[in-house]
Amino acid sequence: LMLPFDTNILPFKTGVYVVGGSVRDLLAGRIPHDYDLVVHQDCINFASRLAATTGGHIVELGRQKQKVLRVVTRDRFFDIMPVNGTSIENDLGRRDFSINAMAVDVSSGNLIDPLGGQKDLAAKTVRMVSREVFRKDPVRLIRAYRMAATFGFSIDKNTQAAIAADANLIQKSAGERIREELFKILQCTESHSYLSMMAHSGLLFSVFPEFLKLKQRRLQSVAPRTLFDQTLDSYNHLEKLLNPEDEFRRSIGIQSLGNDDADRSLLIKWAILFHDLGGLPAKPPCANGEINNPGARANDSAAMAQDICRRLRFSRRQSDTIEMIIRHHFKPIILFNAHQKNSPVEKEFIRLFLNCNDVTPDVLLHALAEFRGQREVADPVINEFSGFIRMLIQKYYTQLRPRASLPPPINGNDLINEFGMKPSAEFKHILKRVEEERLSRPTYSREDALKLVKNLLNQR
Repeated sequence: LMLPFDTNILPFKTGVYVVGGSVRDLLAGRIPHDYDLVVHQDCINFASRLAATTGGHIVELGRQKQKVLRVVTRDRFFDIMPVNGTSIENDLGRRDFSINAMAVDVSSGNLIDPLGGQKDLAAKTVRMVSREVFRKDPVRLIRAYRMAATFGFSIDKNTQAAIAADANLIQKSAGERIREELFKILQCTESHSYLSMMAHSGLLFSVFPEFLKLKQRRLQSVAPRTLFDQTLDSYNHLEKLLNPEDEFRRSIGIQSLGNDDADRSLLIKWAILFHDLGGLPAKPPCANGEINNPGARANDSAAMAQDICRRLRFSRRQSDTIEMIIRHHFKPIILFNAHQKNSPVEKEFIRLFLNCNDVTPDVLLHALAEFRGQREVADPVINEFSGFIRMLIQKYYTQLRPRASLPPPINGNDLINEFGMKPSAEFKHILKRVEEERLSRPTYSREDALKLVKNLLNQR
């Protein structure tokens, strides 16, 4: 196998092998940015000489027993490790999946493939190297689905059976390692089917025991269906809506919704997975989407989501964004119900915007995905709700966000200087009312704001 870099930069070639994902990618026609090398001789000496030759520098990675020496050069990385075992074949036999258990002998260019990785790569199959791989490192349970989702592969039956048998082992793994594998799955544009596979094997319920009560709640529908099924259906609809080429997205006429960023898309996906974890209603949603005490349920779900985020070591910003989406996810449906009764909804939408700010489009897309996931495809109310959400998204981008970017007409100093007020909690209430009025009008002057404050104070 021809390596796409000059092997003469290496201090020596005998007993040196390119391994793992680097070989997998080369065989698949992808040029890696970094290369995993294993060497029989002194790794420190090898890395030092390689860094000197390439003008690079060394970064130590991993723990003491699994230390990796990364040589960073101008255009690529080399991760250098000792051979794990007495031979390269022994090393490959200790890896996770056959497509990652191949090596290239640098001195000869020969492919070393004792476990049939090249055949599995051609068949687009993820297959465990041995029955022990998941017991040695349970994070590999999730990694099987991550590999499959990333490359669009299937998982062979024996590997699926082993995952189902060992699913509970995942609870022994560090939260941050679980999070990183799950993030990579959710970053895939068609991750829904792989989450369904994880649920089928039981692994998803081992990672998130909170989902078990959703699976136990049966819904009133033509086909047997649980609240967990509905959650996955909503997730599937969301994944489609996050695609800029989706019909609804194109109908909006706005190039970007602000959540096309990979991280934002991830967070709204997490939110829709967790949005129904809170107390389940005694009755199913009404035909118009109304549910019992949605605010309390949303708050309970948001609190449970934050517990999960802490368990998996999400960042504070990530956790807060997920919580915000969940706390407000039901409000667009309430606005829609009012709209259908010809009640004005502009002020309530402005209040939703003031609470959610730049997360508002995420809340709206979440609501639409959930609404679609709750209903049959042919339900005509879906088109009505889609049109309503389209109108709100357009209003957000063409009216609310541009107006909110302008300087406020008055501030706390004006309340003190113009009305002799003393700083108090009332400041926040008054300034919020001013902001609501400003956002509801094309133009709003300082005089308009002062007049509103005067009226509010007279009503006290």
